[in-house]
Amino acid sequence: EGGRYTIDDIHYVREGDWLIPAGQTPYAADASFGYQSSNLVEFIREKMGDVSVESISLEELRQSGPEHVTQRLLNLPKDAVCIVNAISRQDLDVFTLGLLAAERQGKRFLYRTAASFVAARAGLAPKPVLTKNDLKLPETGGTLFIVGSYVPKTSAQIAHLLTNPDVVSLEINVEALLSDDSFQNETKRVSAAADDLLTQNKHVVISTSRKLITGSDPESSLKIGARISEGLITIVQRISHRPRYWLSKGGITSSDVATKGLGVQRAMVLGQILPGVPVWRLGEETRFPGLVYVIFPGNVGEKDALQKVKEKLA
Repeated sequence: EGGRYTIDDIHYVREGDWLIPAGQTPYAADASFGYQSSNLVEFIREKMGDVSVESISLEELRQSGPEHVTQRLLNLPKDAVCIVNAISRQDLDVFTLGLLAAERQGKRFLYRTAASFVAARAGLAPKPVLTKNDLKLPETGGTLFIVGSYVPKTSAQIAHLLTNPDVVSLEINVEALLSDDSFQNETKRVSAAADDLLTQNKHVVISTSRKLITGSDPESSLKIGARISEGLITIVQRISHRPRYWLSKGGITSSDVATKGLGVQRAMVLGQILPGVPVWRLGEETRFPGLVYVIFPGNVGEKDALQKVKEKLA
């Protein structure tokens, strides 16, 4: 659903009608988490050094079946990394059947996956994308979009959304967040403005300024990213007016806003509002119990994707 495929151990990202090797995408150029390799064997060694790496091919899944997968998994050395090639839910289902049998025999695995595997592993049947009627939203109220992702796809989606006259932009001055002298003033400014607009039932987009600021090395860039995240969380914690629904754009942004900003410990995953875009209903322990929370990865969706969510939930 998120447009990711692994074929012959090469990880691809779908862009329109094309599959682009992941190492050639903007995500690979990230200052803190960047990489060079599209081949996952090379990627793993690039990140982890000299480790044992094996892979299960599409041919094995489609010609040899779950029993073969079970034996491959049982024979993996301890601490080995296993790549799973897959381009369809059927591929994941075959792999999962083999995986479950290996687990029943005592083998244990740590998964690093995209969302499609979770549905296969949990045995969840495919279901249609959600509609407004599925979510039981309030009929009135302002809405809040929080955007931290810097990838070009996200910036294009924000620009498209802001062409709507009923959408108001609040841009966070990232340079102000990086200064101890101006951090508090900037976070107070944005949160107060957001609260005021939400009381007026506006669609509010809070986004970091689009100029990407990086350090001289990955470690210093990571510290800058952590400071920006701290600013976003501080803003979230100061917003007191409950929105009709809440959308966070960017994987790390969505995680930090949920757990650190809104206090989420437990949520119900309701489904997807667009392919690859999950929706939660927040638990009772959160600052806004029962709030509909849309988690929009930075690398997912076409240019009008944010606009589509807004229209679907209007």
